[in-house]
Amino acid sequence: MKFNRSQRLKKTPVKCVWAFVCFWMFAFVVIGGRCCYDLKVYFLGDTLVYCVMSQSGYDYLLHLPEGYTDFGEPRPLLIYLHGAGETGKDVRKLKQHDLVRYVKGNVTANDFPFIVVSPMTPRHGWQPKQVVRLLDEILDDTGKRWNIDKSKIYLTGMSMGGFGTFSTACEYPKRFAAIIPVAGGGEVEKAGRLKDVPTWAFHGNADEVVAYECSSIMIQAMQDIGCREAKLTTIEGAGHGIMSDVYSKPKIYRWLLEKRK
Repeated sequence: MKFNRSQRLKKTPVKCVWAFVCFWMFAFVVIGGRCCYDLKVYFLGDTLVYCVMSQSGYDYLLHLPEGYTDFGEPRPLLIYLHGAGETGKDVRKLKQHDLVRYVKGNVTANDFPFIVVSPMTPRHGWQPKQVVRLLDEILDDTGKRWNIDKSKIYLTGMSMGGFGTFSTACEYPKRFAAIIPVAGGGEVEKAGRLKDVPTWAFHGNADEVVAYECSSIMIQAMQDIGCREAKLTTIEGAGHGIMSDVYSKPKIYRWLLEKRK
């Protein structure tokens, strides 16, 4: 059976209206759901989880500090790189392993005003180019979502993340106001690239996974060439699991906040 021209014209507007209604219903659900979740984050201090793949290849958790608003004072940004044990694809698992869990109950809101980004790598090792690409996405002026102080961007990481902290800062030293590598290490021949990057490393001298010397040799190399600030805190008798010894202490966050680009 064939429709003539007038019959087709009658059906076309109906289809357009139906598509228009469906589009706005979908948009309302998505935008409304996001706004409700944002309100939960703002008022309850929850952790906002991004489960979509960013252009960097690293999904991430994003923690908003107490009292954060989009229109208030810009907040410092702290990027945390996890260790090898957390390598995977389900970013929600990082809720139990990122540094924020050690902050709660130990560090006051005044000492921890940071927006914290905790990316997850699906493969062993951190790629500096991808870490900085993620940073650029977050700071992108054309799609800016978070109220970040661009002069106060910091990098820290544990174990594999400690190595990733050193390597990323060595490749992109102008991007970070200060770094805190924990139980990691770096390439001594690149120590000079960190000349203007304040560095505070931590390592247990009984570490059975990553040798204490991985940190001590790197920091010594930085000191020998006159880096602006390079220090190592040795945790006596401690093994590899020193996250609580480091990230539950307000002093490290106060030190970070003194630094700016």
